[in-house]
Amino acid sequence: MHRFDRYTDPAYSDGFSMLIVRYDGQPAGQTWGWTLRRNAAWWRNFQPDDTGLDRDKSTAEDGSRTFALSEIMVCAQQSGRGLARRLHDELLGRRPEQRATLLVEPHNERAYRAYLNWGWTRVGTTKPSWPDAPVLDVLIRDLDSSGQQLL
Repeated sequence: MHRFDRYTDPAYSDGFSMLIVRYDGQPAGQTWGWTLRRNAAWWRNFQPDDTGLDRDKSTAEDGSRTFALSEIMVCAQQSGRGLARRLHDELLGRRPEQRATLLVEPHNERAYRAYLNWGWTRVGTTKPSWPDAPVLDVLIRDLDSSGQQLL
């Protein structure tokens, strides 16, 4: 909750968005994220894959280019109904940024498979700075409708 409080603090992150869905009056799922600011800690420990990606260029944020999708959560009793995809599409469909990024545990096969099917691409790894953080894969997805590559 400490990280959530920080992410929602306008002094720390701009462009915070959250969607919550209820089913029969009960919470069923949520998703949230924020716009990465200049010098975003998100990229501090980023290690790009060996794809010729220019690390400095790909991680230089201007405060409006990249949306960090932090969480998609669906209650177990609502799982398997396409709710995660609808939350994902609704949140990202409202964003003005050019691209989005997320972190995923490499062994979370179900989430990983979904993200790849939803248009995400792995670009490297990172180890967040919070205590006992695992090494996570970094995925990126274009939000820009022009079709140009934004990595």
